[in-house]
Amino acid sequence: MVNASIARSRRRAHERGAAVFIVVLVITMLMAIGLFAANVATLSTIATGHERRMTQTHYLAEYAMQLALAEIEQNGGLDAIAPTESTNCSISTEPCWSFYPHTFDAAEDLVELPAPDAPGSLGRADVAWIAKVEITDKIKPAIGNRAGSDQGGPNAVSADYCTVTMNARLIAWPDGAVMDSVGSQESLSVVADILCSK
Repeated sequence: MVNASIARSRRRAHERGAAVFIVVLVITMLMAIGLFAANVATLSTIATGHERRMTQTHYLAEYAMQLALAEIEQNGGLDAIAPTESTNCSISTEPCWSFYPHTFDAAEDLVELPAPDAPGSLGRADVAWIAKVEITDKIKPAIGNRAGSDQGGPNAVSADYCTVTMNARLIAWPDGAVMDSVGSQESLSVVADILCSK
């Protein structure tokens, strides 16, 4: 019996450390799985941040178009504004109008409302941005019938509309950061009927 026990001990002498190796291997695998899960969670958070920034940039580009339209209407229509030199336009069509509505001075609350849960905000307020809106391809009078612009009949109005192509380009980046490294950009194009003259 003693000889059998000694023989068994001699056979197992070569197996010393096998259990330690298996335990280390299992711990390493569990650590790798944990690191992978943490990395996936981080990537998901980063992707969500990029999505939020792209959505904000899209809405800011739409807002830049609205600012250009407001400027046109305040000046009495597109005919009251002198066209921009074609060298300042990215499209070499004549005539071309360029607008740079890149300040929020009168509408700071649209960027981030005082109450975080209030609807209507365009996103975080710590965003710097620059936009350019170009208007080209003016067709006067406007294509089709525009409601409320009938110049004949008993209730005639004196507004005259034209059909144009509006192109907006906007770059937004976190305020204080370098635009080239973390900026997001949006380009929008739309064919619209706008006020030509009152």
